[in-house]
Amino acid sequence: MKNKKPLLLLIFIIFLAGCSEKNKEKTREEPIQLAEVSSGGSTIYQNDNIKIKIADNIDGKESIYASILNELQKIDEFSPIENLEIEISKKYMVPKVDKIIRCDTKFIETEEFKKELIKKSYGIYDNWISEGLYAKIYNIEKKEVDFVTYYSNNDFSLFGARFFEPFSSKEEIESVKAASIDLVKYILKNNKKVELLKSKIELSDIEDWAKEKGIDLGYQREIDSLMNRMEAINNMANKFIINTKEEINGFKIDISTIEINEQYNTAEKIEQIILRFDRDILAIKKGIEKDAPKFYSEYKEVLNNVPKVEYIFDTNVDGFADGGYIMTGSEKIHLRDINAHSHEYCHLLFHKPFMEKGIVIAKPNWIDEGIANYLDVVYSEATIIVMEDIFNYLINFRTYEAESERLVGDEAKMIDKQLELLIENDIDVTDIEEVAKDKNKRILENHLKFLSNVKYRKIMGIKVNEGDAPMDLMTEGDSMDYHKNFSFFNYLVEEYGLEKMLYLNVADFNGLTYKEVFGKTFEELEVDWMKYLKENIKGIESIL
Repeated sequence: MKNKKPLLLLIFIIFLAGCSEKNKEKTREEPIQLAEVSSGGSTIYQNDNIKIKIADNIDGKESIYASILNELQKIDEFSPIENLEIEISKKYMVPKVDKIIRCDTKFIETEEFKKELIKKSYGIYDNWISEGLYAKIYNIEKKEVDFVTYYSNNDFSLFGARFFEPFSSKEEIESVKAASIDLVKYILKNNKKVELLKSKIELSDIEDWAKEKGIDLGYQREIDSLMNRMEAINNMANKFIINTKEEINGFKIDISTIEINEQYNTAEKIEQIILRFDRDILAIKKGIEKDAPKFYSEYKEVLNNVPKVEYIFDTNVDGFADGGYIMTGSEKIHLRDINAHSHEYCHLLFHKPFMEKGIVIAKPNWIDEGIANYLDVVYSEATIIVMEDIFNYLINFRTYEAESERLVGDEAKMIDKQLELLIENDIDVTDIEEVAKDKNKRILENHLKFLSNVKYRKIMGIKVNEGDAPMDLMTEGDSMDYHKNFSFFNYLVEEYGLEKMLYLNVADFNGLTYKEVFGKTFEELEVDWMKYLKENIKGIESIL
């Protein structure tokens, strides 16, 4: 009898577990119940997981609510909705989708709305998953595609941008949709539903499917870090929005689609840009950890908890620098040139996350710009791309007929001098990879580039601020020319160390002097800087 009790107990536990699973399935099939309340000109329908807010001035409010509820019931029957919030209003002429779906009544009639419901119901980031689930939940038949033929000529990518017409051919859209639908079906068949809904699918989960379909996963492996983190939202006032999870170098990219024509591999270009942004951000943080270990250790939590960034790709912004800009305290980085990303990111990195931690940032502009320039120059890939473009321009300057006619005399000689100085200082302008590997050559090129720019503007008759610091106050350092300061700041880093310069980011500048920080006055530092340049850069006197 003693041996039967554990057996009976085990049978009872199994029975209860079975009942629990049956009840779970039964609950899943039951209609969604939402309570109705009025609130400030709107009606809210909600339970613990769902909230639908409809403005009272919307025509046919009850039928709209019934329509949304019907869609949610289908989704909930597939798997219980975890968290969803929707706001319907006349003022949302363009759908705004981030954590909350905000739209007008027209948007709820579209396929995009249903896909957004699926994504937001389960917290899914990545359009290939939502595309496949949409087909599954709504019984959508996929268009048959010869995967072997198509992907023998095209790289396979699961990044969501390829689903959207402004960037893709019809064939590309259909093939990626078909692949996503087929892959989701395969993953569900292999009991990976939980992983799918949690966006935790690994490449190993799709290798057998890819092998069966004759698809090479080489490119997908290359962009593996994009999988399960990206979503794309279209049809938003001629804007294409790329969005990521906040906890993974979170950002939103806003690209105008007005002037973009159908072209193959635009999605790949976007993928490579995002990955390069990722690499540059990681390289800058790794560089700080290596070259300023004490500062990094003290502020590691801040540096690795940057708020979600919004990148706005501007093509025509009057009154701002060519590369890009970010307003102090903002999380919006405007880029006219993608190569300005790492510089502008550094402005955000050394302000917003510190302020959010209650650390007051009040450094003068010359230090803010100096930090951004130095970290960009020494660690990023972007600076190498810019450098290569400059080298090519300098090499071919005299062959550019239009340029040589426009720039004559001293102006043209100045451009020739810049190339001459690079060569004289052992910078091989034909071997960018060699320069990229050498930190000292990166810094040297930076000195030459910006000091040449200052000299060039002087030749052109443009006034250049030489710099002044009344009473030796560090806050007066902003009086130096923007580009000239880059060379000055680089010198200070080389002489006093990156650690010391980064700690200035969190210093109290109320009455702080150069003498207190560096042991020398501003005037003495300027003298030492000029001496440093002459001792370390051949021929530099000709452009000082």
